[in-house]
Amino acid sequence: MVRKKDDLIFVLDEDIEFNSADWAPGTYLLHYHDHFELELVTSGKGRQLFNDEEFELNKNDIFLLRPIDCHQITSDGISISHIKAKPSILPEWIIQKLHSFKNPAVFHLTDKQFDKFCALFKMVKDEIEDKDHDKSLDIRILLLESVFTLFIRLDKDNLSFYDDSVPAKVIYYLQKNNHFTQKVSLDEIAKYVGYSKFYVSSIFHKQYGITIQDFIINQRIEYAKKLIIGTDLSITEIFIESGFASTSNFYSKFIKAVGCSPLKFRRDNKQRSSQ
Repeated sequence: MVRKKDDLIFVLDEDIEFNSADWAPGTYLLHYHDHFELELVTSGKGRQLFNDEEFELNKNDIFLLRPIDCHQITSDGISISHIKAKPSILPEWIIQKLHSFKNPAVFHLTDKQFDKFCALFKMVKDEIEDKDHDKSLDIRILLLESVFTLFIRLDKDNLSFYDDSVPAKVIYYLQKNNHFTQKVSLDEIAKYVGYSKFYVSSIFHKQYGITIQDFIINQRIEYAKKLIIGTDLSITEIFIESGFASTSNFYSKFIKAVGCSPLKFRRDNKQRSSQ
């Protein structure tokens, strides 16, 4: 479903999701995700604002969006196929490699490369839509790993990668089992990564442009939005489940990030889903 500016619709994502959409001309909402996403431009053109850096999008372009990335699309009439994956289902080496990409992680594919990605995207789509597949022989994870591995291989000379894997390890630690919803200190994070907390904080901010605490808050907000839409939990239960210390703290952070209160967000999305 296309998400139009000022008409934002959130969907409770599955572990793996495929979507293909035509984006009508316009500028869409600036937002974060809690998953990794590969987007393949199949026709048309547009622009992507990616962590405050804008770049052109054209047919045969493929780009990576990570849970750390804040992005916004401006469409001049563009069609994009998406594959989304939760960090929990990807192997650690792929997650660390994806987080090591410099901004923006975008490549223009040859026709042969484009056809290969289209074929893999279709295989993922077909497996997701196959309701009768044998769960004991589920190949969706293998297909997903193949897609992301093929993307990583696009940079044969590793020119688009950061040498320092510390920020990637920080994010892996926070996202593993939704650790960001727990009370986690910088000392704990630094101990896991194996460096001083001052170095970890500095290199994370240098690479991603936000603090570790800001990243944690972003992830908690995204998690809370999914609970608001996808469950009948009360707002009090949701702010506790998401890791916020108090109702007032949750409301202030949520309104700042989303533009409305949690209750209004739930009400508006219920109205849209019933239309």
